[in-house]
Amino acid sequence: MQATTLKGLFLDPSFIAIFFVIFGTIVNILVGVSILPEDKRKKGFKAHRLLFYFIILSYIMFLWVSHSPVKSGWLKYSVLVYFLLVIPITRKINITFHAILASLGLILLIGVASFSVL
Repeated sequence: MQATTLKGLFLDPSFIAIFFVIFGTIVNILVGVSILPEDKRKKGFKAHRLLFYFIILSYIMFLWVSHSPVKSGWLKYSVLVYFLLVIPITRKINITFHAILASLGLILLIGVASFSVL
């Protein structure tokens, strides 16, 4: 059910879950950019990885809370596949490409929030 008021939106569990996913993604991108210099990479990599796991778990919680057998959720599940496959693979290819695709993942999350919650 779509929220009709701002209060209804902020009380919707699926909005709260996708909000944490989007916020975690922004923080993770900032942590990733901050560890770009070689001397900071080992220290920040664990935090970067833990934030990534938090994002995945929060997104799975969002999928669980917003599951509806009536609606087709192919966009929601394709974003999960994108986060599970594309982003980790690009880290091994090129760090800059990894950052660009992580930012694209943030845009996809905002699209999921727009189409499924709002």
